[in-house]
Amino acid sequence: MFKEAEDLFEELKKLHLQAERHFFSLLAPSKVHPTAQGKWQPLADVYVTNEAWVIKLELAGVQKGDFSVTVDKEVLTVKGTRKDEFEGTWRTYHQAEINYNEFERGFPLPKGTDAGDIKALYKDGLLVITIKKPSAPPAEQKKVTIKIT
Repeated sequence: MFKEAEDLFEELKKLHLQAERHFFSLLAPSKVHPTAQGKWQPLADVYVTNEAWVIKLELAGVQKGDFSVTVDKEVLTVKGTRKDEFEGTWRTYHQAEINYNEFERGFPLPKGTDAGDIKALYKDGLLVITIKKPSAPPAEQKKVTIKIT
């Protein structure tokens, strides 16, 4: 019976991921970076201030060395593992809501972002990534030629 329940949970997870991908593709197909099959996505807040874009991820229970932040092709990716520290051989769940195992979350970076201007701070289970806004180049004044007929 335990194997059947495990299989059911796995199938429900797959169904949830498919529904999530479909929903997000309807909202912004070019801006969503779906997670790899079988990985969970940590909750995130993404907001902008006058100085920076900020991504805040909830990674409670993830150890400092168990995740990484990378930038590749204008996408910032956070991935890692939350380990289940249970050391016994058996347990019966009455409710199971915490995701364990591998996670991955990708975020498109704003145009003109310099990877050197990205800072990350991990404290109290929250990963805060700050992406400094590029300074705007001085606008060049251009003279418009007017044709008179």
